This record gives sequence, structure tokens and C-alpha cells, in this order.
Amino acid sequence: MTTRARRHEPATARHGARWRVAALAAGLLLGAAWAAGPAVAQEFVETRESAYNSIFIKRSGDYLSMVFGHNQKLFTESAVNTKDPLELPVAYNRLMTVALAYQPKTASVLEIGLGGGSTAWYLHQTFPDMTVTAVELDPVVIELAQKYFFVRPDERLKLVEQDGRLHLVRRPETYDLIMVDAYRGPFVPFHLLTKEFFAKAKERLNPGGVLAQNVEPSTMIYDSAIATIASVFEHVDVYPAQFNYVAIAYDGPQKTDAELAARAAAIDGARAPRYALAGMVTDRRPVEQVAGQVFTDDFAPVEMLNATERHNHPDLPQ
Repeated sequence: MTTRARRHEPATARHGARWRVAALAAGLLLGAAWAAGPAVAQEFVETRESAYNSIFIKRSGDYLSMVFGHNQKLFTESAVNTKDPLELPVAYNRLMTVALAYQPKTASVLEIGLGGGSTAWYLHQTFPDMTVTAVELDPVVIELAQKYFFVRPDERLKLVEQDGRLHLVRRPETYDLIMVDAYRGPFVPFHLLTKEFFAKAKERLNPGGVLAQNVEPSTMIYDSAIATIASVFEHVDVYPAQFNYVAIAYDGPQKTDAELAARAAAIDGARAPRYALAGMVTDRRPVEQVAGQVFTDDFAPVEMLNATERHNHPDLPQ
């Protein structure tokens, strides 16, 4: 995460304390769920209040997580293995990389929503010919990603403090892959989930470029998100990732299973990535029917439709 609309009011320290109590009572890391083996003692390492988020760095054994508070609940944004920085403990972070199989070569990547920067750092370290630009609204998130999550910017990994949509509007650069992973607690900020946003993202893709979007599937938002993406791009594939889905959108001829398998095998053979693409592309589910409401800038009731906090984590204290 965390690119979001500026209309969100800053959280108070009192609310942050209530979130901490709720987290300790629940004993869970919420949002993008991840497994770190048997239950171990958990502790808060650092708590920060930024202009946009209540942010908690939490330790569970060898793992650190970046957790955001929203409505007295906690949602995990990123996780890292302190003894193995290239591990991607969160399933959807691994699956976002499946987009690399959709074109012969991915040289430039834009990530909207940095969080702990796990995916950006993994791509930076695994693909030395790739340039990654990560855009993040919250400067405290950028600070903590570098402090705890091993992220080190250089000429091939650029960290930009800016709203993701404004970056697309104001900057002329184009990319082979745009990854959208921006959440405000349980939902995507409305201005990053509209037809106009995806149209602008499409303008910033090179010919043959691909968009990858992390989508939470348990609410009405899922159908609308897929419908909105499909209103801009000719093809949308989805991949299940534990509690989330990764949507891959692109134009041009529809990719065949054989084509994706061949490209995945070629990348795996050339770079030997930690998470082989060949095993990911087999989970592809092309979207053939779209039933949701298309979101536009003047109609995107994302928060109203979302029910993640009520349904997705029933064991959370109410």
C-alpha cells in the first residue's frame, strides 16, 4: 500500500492505542494473510502516526510485518523474513510477478503503493536488467520500508513520494508493467479504482504492456473492480492468491496457455527466480463474463460497498 485519497482524516494516538489492544487480543496479522509456521510470540517493534496512516511494525519470530490501523482493526500491508529478505511471505506478492510472463521482456516497472517494498525489492534483486519505480504517498511508509524491510533505492530502484494517480498524470514516463497494490485498510482508494484511472494507466504502458492489480475478492468490490478494468483493457485474467486475487490486464491478441507457459519457462531458465513463473501461469482464469458496476470518477462508492471488515475476519473482536 499506501496511496490514498487525501480526504482521509489523520488517525489519533488514542485510536492507535485501541488498534494495538485489538491486535493483541486477536493475536492475528490481518488483511493480506500470510503463514509463518507455528504460533510464536508477537510484539510491536515501532508505532508511528503519519498524516495518512496509523502504522505498526510487528515482529513474529523471524518475520516483521507492516500493519495499518483502520476502524480499530489491523490490516497487514507487507511482511519480510529478517533472515531471508527475498522471501515473499504474502501470497499475492508472489503472484503479482506472474505478469512478467505476459511479454517477452519487462525492463521497466511502476509499482503504485510501496508498503514494505517486498515485491519491488524482490524484482530489483532478481532481475538486474529491470528498473523499478515505486510510488508511495506516505513518507513514513517509505522511511519504515528502508528501516525494516531491506529496501535500498539506487539507479534501478526509485522511490517516489507522491499519489499514484498524480504520478501517472504528471509524469510522461511509460512502463512495461504497472502494478497497483494500494489499500486503505480493507479497500482500494476510490480514485485508484475507476475507469479514468485505468485509462490513464493504460496510456502509460508501452506497446504490449501489462497492468497487474491486487483485488480483495470477498465483497461486491471484486465484481466492480474486474468490470472496471475490463471496460478499459481487452483482456483480463485472474489468479487466486489465498485471500486475494491478482488481475492481469492487457490489450492485443489473447494470450494462449502455451504462450504463457513458454514465456514463463524462458524467464525461469534465464533468471531462476525464487518463485518460478511456470508454476503460476497454470492457475490462470480468463475473465469471460463481467457483471459488476463500472466505477467512474463521479460514481465509485468503494467504502459503501466494501464489507471486508465484517465478513473476511470473523474472529476479530467487534
